[in-house]
Amino acid sequence: MITNAKVTIIKRMVVDRQNVYKPLRTYPCHWEETRGINTNRTGRSKDDIDEITCYIPNELLRTVDVEDLVIRNDEEIDIEELKTAKDYQKKYKAKIVTVSDVFDFGSPNMQHTRIGAK
Repeated sequence: MITNAKVTIIKRMVVDRQNVYKPLRTYPCHWEETRGINTNRTGRSKDDIDEITCYIPNELLRTVDVEDLVIRNDEEIDIEELKTAKDYQKKYKAKIVTVSDVFDFGSPNMQHTRIGAK
């Protein structure tokens, strides 16, 4: 798999009934963005339709869960710890993970983690 970007994973943990976000690491990945068009009259925001899919080769990230955050980080800047997901979205254009699948079959060159986010 050819990589075209780098992604930083922000892990969401619940401590004393509050969300706490900690940056995990930056990984090389294949990043795909899908821009959706709202053609019906539901009034849904265009941002609700846009999605990303991120493939991280040779890494089996079983720790990535729904509601964690992903940030495209090609320059590998240091991500500071912020208090809320909205703060990460404003400052770093973070996306919230909606699905995380580990593909651990086949040869080590085929193994990867697929993350979907909005």
